[in-house]
Amino acid sequence: MRLTARQIELFHMAYLHRSTRKAAEALHISQPAISRVVAELEAEMGVALFDRTGRRFEPTAAAHSLQQAVQRHFQGLERVRETALQIASGTGGHLCIAAVPAVADIRVAAAAGHLMALHADLRIDIDVMGEEAGLAALREGRVDCAVISSDPGDANLHCRRLADIQPVAIFPANHSSEVKQEVTVAELAKLPLVMLPKGSPFRRAVEKLFDQAGVSLRVRAEARTQTAIAALVAEGAGCAIVDAGVLTPAVSARVQRADLTGGLSWPVRSVTTSASCEIPILRRFQDALS
Repeated sequence: MRLTARQIELFHMAYLHRSTRKAAEALHISQPAISRVVAELEAEMGVALFDRTGRRFEPTAAAHSLQQAVQRHFQGLERVRETALQIASGTGGHLCIAAVPAVADIRVAAAAGHLMALHADLRIDIDVMGEEAGLAALREGRVDCAVISSDPGDANLHCRRLADIQPVAIFPANHSSEVKQEVTVAELAKLPLVMLPKGSPFRRAVEKLFDQAGVSLRVRAEARTQTAIAALVAEGAGCAIVDAGVLTPAVSARVQRADLTGGLSWPVRSVTTSASCEIPILRRFQDALS
């Protein structure tokens, strides 16, 4: 048995008004149209939905049962309408984000958490991926946004530069020598460093900085996220160059920091499909990252 949305709507109005005439007037259609739909429903179901004895038009037990199901249907439609309004306003919905390790567990997680705390019907999932993997996931429709560093230069994608990270050097609290306010790349080259994996855009930027200074990296260990790197440094495993955003009060109490002379600026970009770039919740997420 197939019931159309129109049949459900007309039955519902006839049930509420106890009159095909009043139902027709409420819907601005003809009375025969209402009567015909009610008769079609009764024929399909094989039961009487209304008692038409004399001038009566009263719902039967079958109509009461059907109306209960219709109410649940309308409640579901109302929930869909509410969700549509939330999506339109950027306060609800579901986003899937791919982020490079340098920002996934610091900036991206903080922005997502802030938005979800504000909006109970919003869900943001975060996956940690390299740049190429994140862009592939975006093109394949597995994520809605890729947070990376490089501009992909793809006319089919929309790229927005959100921020520029100014990394700092961190050292264990019990570092063997006094940590100055600023440190040079040449000085860091003498120390064991904890780094992001090879191929990560942040790692490439650090390697380029060392190459320009004519010195080499001494890699003591690699970790997938900056939070893990900071934890290793705090335990005394080595030194590191990180986004200052990783230095929470708990971490700051266990490490020393210094600015890098010469500076290192690392851009953060969000990439979406051209069709999605103006979706309100994506705009909110990008603004939270800026």
